[in-house]
Amino acid sequence: MKLYNTLTRQTDTLQPINPGTVSVYTCGPTVYDYAHIGHWYTYVRMDTLIRTLRLDGLAPNWVMNITDVGHLVSDGDEGEDKLEKGARREGKTAWEVAEFYTDDFMACMELLTISHPDHITKATDHIAEQIALVQTLESKGYTYTIDDGVYYDTSKFAGYASFARLDLDEQQASGRVQVNTQKRQASDFALWKFSPKNASRDMEWDSPWGKGFPGWHIECSAMSMKYLGETLDIHTGGIDHITVHHTNEIAQSEAATGKRFANYWLHSNHVTVNGEKISKSLGNGIRLQEIIDKGVPVQAVRLHILESHYRSQSRFSWESLEAAHNRLKHWQAVAALYWQSQREEGESLTDTIVDATTNITEQLTNDLSTPQALSLVDDLFSTMETKQLDHGSQSVYKDFLNFLDHALGINLLAQGDLDEEQLTIFQERSIARANKDWEASDLLRDHLLKRGIGVNDTSDGQIWYRI
Repeated sequence: MKLYNTLTRQTDTLQPINPGTVSVYTCGPTVYDYAHIGHWYTYVRMDTLIRTLRLDGLAPNWVMNITDVGHLVSDGDEGEDKLEKGARREGKTAWEVAEFYTDDFMACMELLTISHPDHITKATDHIAEQIALVQTLESKGYTYTIDDGVYYDTSKFAGYASFARLDLDEQQASGRVQVNTQKRQASDFALWKFSPKNASRDMEWDSPWGKGFPGWHIECSAMSMKYLGETLDIHTGGIDHITVHHTNEIAQSEAATGKRFANYWLHSNHVTVNGEKISKSLGNGIRLQEIIDKGVPVQAVRLHILESHYRSQSRFSWESLEAAHNRLKHWQAVAALYWQSQREEGESLTDTIVDATTNITEQLTNDLSTPQALSLVDDLFSTMETKQLDHGSQSVYKDFLNFLDHALGINLLAQGDLDEEQLTIFQERSIARANKDWEASDLLRDHLLKRGIGVNDTSDGQIWYRI
């Protein structure tokens, strides 16, 4: 299996630390608000990685965190904790806000058929591990304390700028890095933030440095290493995390252990709406529920996401989502041939179906090339519409449809065969056509349409599909 590795800036062949198993960490949501469509691009893509690892015969151990404390409104460790901000906005406690949006996130994960990670880890459940990691960094001379917290001294880590190819002097001169005058370097970041004086927070803990809460970056290092070891096989997340969050994870993790933190880094590119990056301030963060409310099935959303490569800058639009929905309906119509094989003999489709399975797997294991994989599905389904399914290929076709479910998370067998009433009408219409009773045939077609079933009349007989 090959993946583009942000660490090396090239496509590398995956070589797991322990043969047969792969440790994977994904930066999860900050649960202060609803996830938007841009987030779901990332998580569907990371799920595709997990599914493809399994296709390649590997057993992933997947950890995803829930950031329910410590993520400030600025990457420069300035401003308010997003959970506290959410609590003030909604008139709830930060704990209530975190629970509500965590539950919503998990429900949407299930709707989108995103595989359940082996471990869902909350930052608030791992405060002790985060404090211990900060203490390790402190004992090795990588920290210093100022008025608002304990900070990591990036000048002590020689390779700090290398992962993201940062020009720290240029960043500071341009003003892209916020400056805390007490920080030794603008790039230094908070490991532990102190609670405000003469005020209490919903989320705060005692620590060797005083009452406060962990910084955002320390949680991912502490939790990933607890569950996956000091060196991970694959670390994943959004491309916007490269310059700050992932750079800081590497610095603190490798300073603490003296080992490489992750061997492969996989990043999902940005998503735009109307030519603009999705952001809260622009109000273009479309929720999954908004899409569902417009009558678009979640499988169409997933298919739409898979239509673009994870490393491409993708564009979300209602028009492209409608096109994905039409593609899905076509796939479902061809999948329905499984219940209505038309030919008793003749050219077998078995080899064609098996070859498609092999070719799709090759595309997915080649840096998760989902657009090419979908095109191969289109090609197979076009062939099947032309030649129609023979009885001898029926079981192989079912295996293929199950393969698509496992590989892409698109379940084309879920709608099932005709129910008893639909089947009776369908059979009656076949008899009417055999008797050239076209009036009855048309009437029975209308009855099927009212029950959500369309019919195509071919030289080999009727073919039904769901509408």
